[in-house]
Amino acid sequence: MPIEFYLLGVFILIAFYTDVRYSKIPNVLNVAGAGVGLAYHGYQGGVTGFLHACLAAVIGFAILLILYFLKAMEAGDVKLFAAIGALTGVEYVLYCMMYAILYAGLIGVFILLFRREFMKRISRIMKYFLGVIVLRSKESVQQIAKEDNMRFPFMYAVLPAAITTCYYFIQ
Repeated sequence: MPIEFYLLGVFILIAFYTDVRYSKIPNVLNVAGAGVGLAYHGYQGGVTGFLHACLAAVIGFAILLILYFLKAMEAGDVKLFAAIGALTGVEYVLYCMMYAILYAGLIGVFILLFRREFMKRISRIMKYFLGVIVLRSKESVQQIAKEDNMRFPFMYAVLPAAITTCYYFIQ
């Protein structure tokens, strides 16, 4: 198994602990993760490796920044994916992002089913979704986020996503 996956494992476990315990992923952790990733890939691949790690960090940051602007996640989660990109590369961060969003959706559905709010939420989401399509208004999406009291640490989705992605990359 490549060393960057071990580095990622340590980083993800610390981020998981701090997010679950304190509802925050510290900037110092994200900067350290990104710094280690950039240094490692710079050492292993020279300028090319460093630039690829920078690109992966930018991609991880930029894509989740869109979700941050829609109030779907917190800033620490966005910076976390920049660090994941720097540690692992473009392909890994994209797959990890995809799995994290899928796992977050599953967790959200389980929470809704547990609270018995599923149908009420689905009808409200459909109403706002139609508002976005018909009125071309992002306020509808932001309204859902404002009314939403179904928050949970995104690391609940990121940890299994990172494990799933590692599993597929190791094979």
